[in-house]
Amino acid sequence: MMHDNDSSASGYLTDSFEGISQTFTDIEILSISDVNVVAKAKRYGRWWLLKGLQKDVASQSGYQQRLRKELEILMQLQHPNVVAAYGIEDVEDLGRCIVMEYEEGSTLKQWLDSRPTRQLRLAIAHKVMDAVAYIHSKGIVHRDVKPENIIVTHHASNIKLIDFGLADTDSHAILKQPAGTPKYMSPEQMQTSVADVRNDIYSIGVILKQMNLGLRYRYIIKRCMRPIERRYQNAQELINSMRSTEGRIKKMLTWTGVLIIAALLVLVGWQLRETTGQGKRLAELNASHQQEQKVQQQQMAQLTDTIAELKDYNRQVEEQKAAQVEKEIRQKNAIDKGCAIIDRAMRDTKIDQHLDTLSNFLYIWPDFTQKSQSGFQTIETYLQQIKPSFDENEMAQIADALNQHYATIIEKWNRKIVEIAR
Repeated sequence: MMHDNDSSASGYLTDSFEGISQTFTDIEILSISDVNVVAKAKRYGRWWLLKGLQKDVASQSGYQQRLRKELEILMQLQHPNVVAAYGIEDVEDLGRCIVMEYEEGSTLKQWLDSRPTRQLRLAIAHKVMDAVAYIHSKGIVHRDVKPENIIVTHHASNIKLIDFGLADTDSHAILKQPAGTPKYMSPEQMQTSVADVRNDIYSIGVILKQMNLGLRYRYIIKRCMRPIERRYQNAQELINSMRSTEGRIKKMLTWTGVLIIAALLVLVGWQLRETTGQGKRLAELNASHQQEQKVQQQQMAQLTDTIAELKDYNRQVEEQKAAQVEKEIRQKNAIDKGCAIIDRAMRDTKIDQHLDTLSNFLYIWPDFTQKSQSGFQTIETYLQQIKPSFDENEMAQIADALNQHYATIIEKWNRKIVEIAR
């Protein structure tokens, strides 16, 4: 019989029990961009991924619609290689957030830096293509397929395609604009706001090239990166081409093995017939065989020396590749840092807020031009700071990338001014 003051059976009706809470706890910020905040948090003893808006933009309807659009797209998807979403909730200190599954692992870029085997790289490449083929079958274009948006789980057992913030479908009429990451964007994607599955095919081609799958896949990669009308028309066509190439390789290896075995059988049969002759013939064959063994031993010694030379050469090539990768990473980090400094400097000018509230061109700040050009000094100062760490060619590439980034900001402002002037 239960008494009124007996709480042992009712404990499971409270908000938490035995250390398991129905609210999000242990919130840890994973990344912050100009628009989004991504964090992980615990609920019911399990980790979840939360994606919300920066406080500066959280109240703006455009960004709210963008977050809602991402949720609507994610809720259509259910695939082992695509991140799963479970809804949208208000989370303390983070605001309105999409709630998604959390997977322990590393980005494809980080995983490739660990130099996995070619067999593992090929298996992961197939999983990436399967994920993209699936979302395309749902009428969805990701538009930002890149190594940073592909999570490789521990032991390379699976992948998850994440970050559908720029994804689009024909059924959505809002937020239509060119978008993506320049290094992985197809040329036409930079010019048009119309989403096309072939945009993602180009991005996959860039990724497959970085995965270094071997010469046998060179044609497939080149076709992925051709002009849009000559590209694979969908991800399934790309997958079929990969499988066809791999099938031909397996057949070739099988037939090579069959021919070798047949040749060995013929050789053995010939030797058996010869050894059924007279003793003198047997002695001659034995002497000949011993001579052949001696020649083979000499050839084996030469082959051993050749293998040692090849190993030394391969080691040198790998060291050169590693040095090149490190150089590219340093250069990219310098560019990313420089872009962040430029973004911060331009935000400090308050020009974005000024243009958003400007109702007439006549009210533009008198010193608008001077403020908008302040980025040049920021770039020069940053380049002087990093100059001792890079050679002239690297500095030229970094400067070009920063100037392009700055030009993009100025172009965006000029478009706003033109619209206001109209």
